Amino acid sequence: MRTIIRKTLLFVSVSLLSTCDSPPSSGVNKPEPQYTCAWKGGDTLDFLDSITCPDEFAALQGSPIVQTVSGVKTVKVVYEISSKRLYYVSSGRYWLHFDFCSEVLNYGKSHALFNDEQYGAGPERLYYLANVDYYSGSGIYTVEFFADDRISAQGIKILFEAVKKTSYFGEELKFFPNSTKMKAHLPSLSGIPTVSEDELYGGQKYQALNTGEAYGWLRRVEVSDAGSKNAGRHDILIVNGLPLDIPVIAGIITTVFQTPLSHINVLSHNRGTPNMALKSAWDDEKLKSLENKLVYLDVKPDTFLIREASREDAEAFWSAREPSEPVTLECNDYTPGIFDISQLSHLSVSLVGAKAANFAELSKITMGGDTLPVPEGAFAIPFYYYRRHLKKAGLDKYVEWMLSDSLFRSNYNRRYTLLKILRDSIINTPLDQSLASIVEEKIGLVTGFSSFRFRSSTNAEDIKGFNGAGLYESHTAVKGDPEKSVSSAIKKVFASLWTMRGFEERDYFKIDQLSVAMGILVHRSFPHEEVNGVAITGNIYFPLVPAYTINAQLKDISVVNPPPGFTADQLLFHIYSSDAFTNPAIEYIIYSNANGGVPVMTNDEIVLLAKWLNVINQHFYIYCFRNSGIPYNLFSMDVEFKLDGPGRKLYIKQARPY
Repeated sequence: MRTIIRKTLLFVSVSLLSTCDSPPSSGVNKPEPQYTCAWKGGDTLDFLDSITCPDEFAALQGSPIVQTVSGVKTVKVVYEISSKRLYYVSSGRYWLHFDFCSEVLNYGKSHALFNDEQYGAGPERLYYLANVDYYSGSGIYTVEFFADDRISAQGIKILFEAVKKTSYFGEELKFFPNSTKMKAHLPSLSGIPTVSEDELYGGQKYQALNTGEAYGWLRRVEVSDAGSKNAGRHDILIVNGLPLDIPVIAGIITTVFQTPLSHINVLSHNRGTPNMALKSAWDDEKLKSLENKLVYLDVKPDTFLIREASREDAEAFWSAREPSEPVTLECNDYTPGIFDISQLSHLSVSLVGAKAANFAELSKITMGGDTLPVPEGAFAIPFYYYRRHLKKAGLDKYVEWMLSDSLFRSNYNRRYTLLKILRDSIINTPLDQSLASIVEEKIGLVTGFSSFRFRSSTNAEDIKGFNGAGLYESHTAVKGDPEKSVSSAIKKVFASLWTMRGFEERDYFKIDQLSVAMGILVHRSFPHEEVNGVAITGNIYFPLVPAYTINAQLKDISVVNPPPGFTADQLLFHIYSSDAFTNPAIEYIIYSNANGGVPVMTNDEIVLLAKWLNVINQHFYIYCFRNSGIPYNLFSMDVEFKLDGPGRKLYIKQARPY
């Protein structure tokens, strides 16, 4: 054992719940044995050769670098192949395996070479590297390797057995095969106990989705009221379920776990407001005692803190954090005509809106001679027709009057009523028949499809500092169906610019409401989709570990607004290795419960998607965001996709900066 004299670091978990950072000696609800620690405490550790008691685990533990689930404590382990020696690393001090190997074991090469060689399969490999993780919700200890590690089955066996022999929890230790590469070794690992994702995550009670701080009045809101409740931007909501929509609020606590790419979390990410799930939140007595009080909330990866707060501290926080500078959007509302996607590009935002402009950019992308597959029959309706529709009925004057009304912004009910009057008026105003005729003619030329999606595309979405996910509506028109006519779909999309959630989100970000306009992206719909999903061309859990984050769900069960009780496939496609697309490392975090625990996409389908994600990210960075000041390794896109029909053909439906 080697020690270095320095101040001892304390890992403290603070929450309303009874928590303990020192892991128990065995599984949940088992009697706790008595242990004698070999290490007697004192100076902060660099490493131990064994872990003989829970106090030693606590002294060495840190948090996982890639935190996909809350309540996990980790101890890094290094097995030196030449000496056959195992090191339990002080994981609070040595954040990376590289740090420990360099500072303690005198590894002399660069970090990049370390990653290439020490996670590779070549003769240069000096170490086997892993984490020993403790899942507090399930009471399970695991050995886990980097998902893209090219370690052999024999290497896995050697390290696993070394940990088993030198730890107090060895007899209960399990191997967690966290990726397709690790699962491929299972036939050669007979005798080594394994554990699945469901077993590890099933006992989790807390989920941190968007970490951060907030001040606000704590309100308990029924899930059915969460989207329409008179909640203000300085309220923190406790919701007994997962709402489909939330107003502009200071933070949210749900009793149901969420998909990281859901609209609720994307909105929280965009606003910079904390978002967490706590299964017991609705009935927690301490939370009840804080109801309707001004509180401070701090959401951390492993725990949270909530307490009463002073008005002085809250107002200082709000003043420093909330947007203050007004934003006026560019709007070309004087150019008529229906635009084929080939006529547009990412520069067309002021003409047709960001969604249509980004779609146009997608349609220009190729790979190996193939054009990126986007929905057929696509074209865009510019802002000209939205503004013309409002002027026809004098609704442009109504908007000006509404925004100047003294009670409109201060009174929720007044705001709700006036916005509804505006939406109803937009829908009840007859559409210019010439526009309806042109659009009907356009979709009539698209053979093989009878159903078409009319998608909102504004200048107030997918722009720097303002995502706008889920704020506006899309509607379907069907050829020859008077109940789902072109005119009806267009007017409903126009009206959705003035939903309560859309208005309040723009108001929070100080966007000039008179500069906002609605365009429409039109393409064929997907009545026979087999899979729908959302992907981020980056690792949302830890950006410095290169991976694509993919959420996928069966058929038309929404990923971004899931029905109660549904979970989607959540996975990482690792892209660190040069052979990422030929020898993929796919790390599943959780499986869809709508498909019997079977992945909704095949590995081949995931690889094809990942290849397209790669070229999409490159294209948008080079042609659209090269001068944004964002380094390429931190740049990522939010991409929506589908697998359609019996042949499960991949389509890319949308892309926007994340």
